[in-house]
Amino acid sequence: MNARAQYDLAMAYLLGNNAQVDKKLAFTWLDSASDLGNADAQYNLALMYYQGDGVDQNVTKSTQLLQSSATQGHKGAIKNIGLVYMQNYQFDEAIEWLEINANDGDANAYYLLAEIYCGKEKFVDAKKWAAKAMEAGDVKAGELWKKYDLKSY
Repeated sequence: MNARAQYDLAMAYLLGNNAQVDKKLAFTWLDSASDLGNADAQYNLALMYYQGDGVDQNVTKSTQLLQSSATQGHKGAIKNIGLVYMQNYQFDEAIEWLEINANDGDANAYYLLAEIYCGKEKFVDAKKWAAKAMEAGDVKAGELWKKYDLKSY
């Protein structure tokens, strides 16, 4: 069976499409398709691990799967991997992915980048992203702007 067929079968079990919901079978087929490099399977398996949905929660495994899926260009994984890296205090990795999202117009990524750069005391970079976040209407970015006096950089 190929990876796409395994993924499709997994999603049928996960969502109950033409099958009874069965998280264990969904996990089994997602895991198999993931091992074959299917980015969609890696993403959905990462979500299961992250949430502890049908499997013991494992943020480390979730992060690895998201990284693999994002590297293959999966949009959902790209959107989420920066957040997960940030939650794991892996700020350099978070910056890499959040900048991709920010360059795609993700206003939340603007703020998160400003926050990380403030924490790293890279205030010129923080100013750039906080300004973009404020332009997008992010109130928290304005608070960062004031707290770190970003206008002076």
